[in-house]
Amino acid sequence: MRVSTFNIFQSQLNNITGKTATVHQQMNKLSSGVRVETAGEDPVAMNSILNYKQELQKIAQYSKNIDLAENRLRREESALTVGENLLQQSKEILLKANNGTFTQQERDAYATELRHRIGEMVDLANSRDEFGQYIFGGFQTDNPPFSLQPDGSVRYHGDGGQRQMAVGDSVKVAINHDGRLVFGQAANPRGDFTAAYALTDQSREHNLRVESARIGDAAAFGDRHPYQVSFADNAGTLEITITDDDGNSLTEPFEAGKAYRLDGVDLVLSGEARAGDGITLSSNQSDGTGQDHIEVFDTLNRALAWLQQDNNSPSGQSELTEVLDGLDAISGHFTRVRADTGNRLLRLDNQRNNHEDMTLTLEKVRSGMEDLDYAQAIGELNQTMVALQATQTMFGKVQGMSLFNYI
Repeated sequence: MRVSTFNIFQSQLNNITGKTATVHQQMNKLSSGVRVETAGEDPVAMNSILNYKQELQKIAQYSKNIDLAENRLRREESALTVGENLLQQSKEILLKANNGTFTQQERDAYATELRHRIGEMVDLANSRDEFGQYIFGGFQTDNPPFSLQPDGSVRYHGDGGQRQMAVGDSVKVAINHDGRLVFGQAANPRGDFTAAYALTDQSREHNLRVESARIGDAAAFGDRHPYQVSFADNAGTLEITITDDDGNSLTEPFEAGKAYRLDGVDLVLSGEARAGDGITLSSNQSDGTGQDHIEVFDTLNRALAWLQQDNNSPSGQSELTEVLDGLDAISGHFTRVRADTGNRLLRLDNQRNNHEDMTLTLEKVRSGMEDLDYAQAIGELNQTMVALQATQTMFGKVQGMSLFNYI
């Protein structure tokens, strides 16, 4: 077969053009550091690379959510710690004021100090995060959840909402405790009722106390409170009488530590009773469930009321015990809520570690598919350039060949 000079020339030219394009392509890859830039180069690898990048972007968003959730929970944890300190300071005020020699003016000074602690607790309950949203408002984050009323009571305006933050595939972590739970649902140390004392003996050693007043039989409990507890001498025997709001009553000889039941309510008293002593058991619940929880601000206001009256009587000392036990219960409640917050922070930390490990794994696989092996790429470029130079040399020789050179 006869091959014309033109065909040889064209073949060499195409060879040079192809190798030149290959050199440019290899140099561009060295410049970008990317091995696969288009689906046409390696469709399977490009599809995998895109999937890995999407997964990495999702993990990056989860990591941002973890940071946001952690900041929110850290603020809540800090607020609860401050709250525990305020409760301890309030207890110290009461204990310092428990002095029978103090004048009313001195008690008023302690009352003023306690009012400051109450105001600080309200401010604490209205804590906000870095975005200005209220931490303890539930879903209501734009307005203060707690407000101090003219009568000294504190009203809650939030709800019971619990916000969730997605921190992983099918993994959500709650980022708040609502204010009603934190400041209004500490376990009642007496059970289901609160006690108010009217003790006759004026000796400070008169130590009659309610140990517990619990609903032991919910079916028998008819929400017939308040219950009046009285003591009387019956021929030398001290008897206790418990009377409900409907007039039903139970009378038995009194024995400290014994459980007395009326309407399904079990009452246990400690200490020494006197004839004429009285106790009122009440609940602020109207749904027939009793008062199994106490509220922070109600308890602090009860402490304030104790400071503003004659507290040197046995009734005053019993009331002080009620208040101090209530503050202890609330402090323990704060500790438990803070522990739950700590558990959530631990979950976030574990999830962050999982994401970091997965990111390293995915980046390694993605890099192996997408990123350029510079040593290999430079070797291939050198080979292509050598081949290009050889082709150019050969083309130059072919271009200069002619039969006239041999005549």
